[in-house]
Amino acid sequence: MIQSITSQRLTAITILALSAMAIEGCKGKHSQQPAVKNEEAQPVAQILSSFKMGDEAAQAQLLKGFYVVENNSWRWTAGSFTVLLKPPMASAQKGGTLTLSFSVADIVIKKLKTVTLTASIGTTKLKPQTYSQAGSATYTVDVPADLLAKETVTIDFELDHSLPPGSVDLRELGLIATAVGLEPK
Repeated sequence: MIQSITSQRLTAITILALSAMAIEGCKGKHSQQPAVKNEEAQPVAQILSSFKMGDEAAQAQLLKGFYVVENNSWRWTAGSFTVLLKPPMASAQKGGTLTLSFSVADIVIKKLKTVTLTASIGTTKLKPQTYSQAGSATYTVDVPADLLAKETVTIDFELDHSLPPGSVDLRELGLIATAVGLEPK
């Protein structure tokens, strides 16, 4: 019982901290252009299967739709964004699991009510998930083995709608991404 209460408090504190960081990080005007636009694939030896958004070693894997890292740990995304990941060992035979850790900012829910996130690998769309509450969330979806048979995989994420640029923030705002990764089944 005490562990459950402690876990609930930790979750609540995490949600409050991320919301505060998102609000604090958005004061002032920002460039409309995403900070990250790396459309050329990097050498496979440097590509990670998973990483946190503040990891400088993974910067080249953020191909498009990500803004500058904030508080060394998270990034706003645009309405569509793309990452490059290395499929984990044996995932080409058994498949894998794609996970995107993020927060939905309170302002996004207040203005848009819900957001639906879909990931695609090539022409294959993975199962969409809809979010209707502000706070920490995780998009987790199974990835078929045949989609993980290459040395690297480009994953396109898309929101059904996002916040358009406005007078306070000139960027299109989607989610507050904290980590992304592929794991074997």
